[in-house]
Amino acid sequence: MPVATLLNNRIVTLLFQQGYRQPTQQEASDMYQIPRRTISDWVRKKKEIEKVGKNSPVKKQEGELGYSRRVLWPELEDKLYVESIERRKAGRIVKQEWFRIQSTFLFRSIYPNVNAAIFPFSNRWFRGFLGRHRISLRSITKTAQKLPEDYRILVINWLRFNRRNSQPRAVCFWEVSLQHPVGRYELSNICNLDETPIPYEFLDGKTYNPIGEKTIWAKESKSGWGKRQASLVLCIFGDGIPRIPPMIIFHGTGRRLGNEKQQYDIRVLVEYNPTAYMNEGLFERYIINHLLPVLGGRPTLFAINLIKSHKTPTILDLLSKSNITPSFIPAGCTSLVQPLDVSVNKPLKDRLRYLTNERIFELESMAEFEKWAPQDRRIMTTHCVGKAFYEFHAERREVIQRSFQKVGLTLPIDGSLDHELDVKGFIGLEVGDWRRDLESLANGRAMEDEEYQGIEFVSTDLED
Repeated sequence: MPVATLLNNRIVTLLFQQGYRQPTQQEASDMYQIPRRTISDWVRKKKEIEKVGKNSPVKKQEGELGYSRRVLWPELEDKLYVESIERRKAGRIVKQEWFRIQSTFLFRSIYPNVNAAIFPFSNRWFRGFLGRHRISLRSITKTAQKLPEDYRILVINWLRFNRRNSQPRAVCFWEVSLQHPVGRYELSNICNLDETPIPYEFLDGKTYNPIGEKTIWAKESKSGWGKRQASLVLCIFGDGIPRIPPMIIFHGTGRRLGNEKQQYDIRVLVEYNPTAYMNEGLFERYIINHLLPVLGGRPTLFAINLIKSHKTPTILDLLSKSNITPSFIPAGCTSLVQPLDVSVNKPLKDRLRYLTNERIFELESMAEFEKWAPQDRRIMTTHCVGKAFYEFHAERREVIQRSFQKVGLTLPIDGSLDHELDVKGFIGLEVGDWRRDLESLANGRAMEDEEYQGIEFVSTDLED
């Protein structure tokens, strides 16, 4: 390569692109093992050097590849690309968190004499890296379905049920004295409970992979890990204040755990049962031991899924005696009007995934992680869930509050702010006359949701 072109590459490397701190001359000298005096001379002759090499092989290659930004850390990118390919060949999921953490480790390893602070993992750099190495985020294809009119009727009837039950009742002094704009329920007594599966390993159907391959597959770190799912039970409140700890229901009996329970995060409730899912007995204990103590005996609107364990005679009787009105979300509508599904579950799970991946990459190697026993992962899961849940409430409380407003649970009962209803898939949704329900076209026919559980093998036919 001509000397002028070499000098041009060097100086552009030194002059960090927008978003990076410009390194000192001493840092550049340490990195490239070039005398500081030489670097100082390059900086002084910057304009002259930049004019060199417009028709150089480097420029021509950049034109052919479709990019013109120079690689600041070529050794890092080469190593990162090789490791990502090896990980994909082994069937491992490759997410952005993996690239971020791994690139930080590699930078410190490849450039031990350089301050790691000058390499911020930015979206701009990451997009450039993906483009230079022809890597894309591959996804499962899903057929979009138009929301039928029956969903609109189900949603409106649910909104009317809530509006009807939120009207003040003169029979109770407490309710009359509240004078609360959202009705007889305090924000602290409007809540939503949901149960969502969480795997030990996040095989969620997406991984970064070289462009051009039609079959995208993923292998679990250990046979059966992805199927050893636990359930995460969350209860959030209209004012965005966390009152009930998150609960994890692990598969098993919970016997012969030794001192494992003492290592769980104390901010997380842990239960065991053979199905790793909420049943009637567990739900009854949850209400008595965790929900009722935080409600203060006040009237409560409790938005929950329409599933068997939530509507047994025992549960309904307990709720009625506790002054709790169950607001059953119509089957098939949880993704539309359940606050947790609308605005909370996804970012919370993203945070949980990030914390889990971060903990894994803190280990000396992936091989060490694969040797973990089930109890090690259960312990890790409790700490990641506890951290994610309380951090989310502290940093994004307004998101939780807004999710209740979007689905009408905490809007004024006089309808003055009904224009703020924001139910996915519907435009101009109105509560209307809450005193009566609309007649369903399907006459109560249940429309079940499909819960995506994760995959071990994905075949796609996406155009590149």
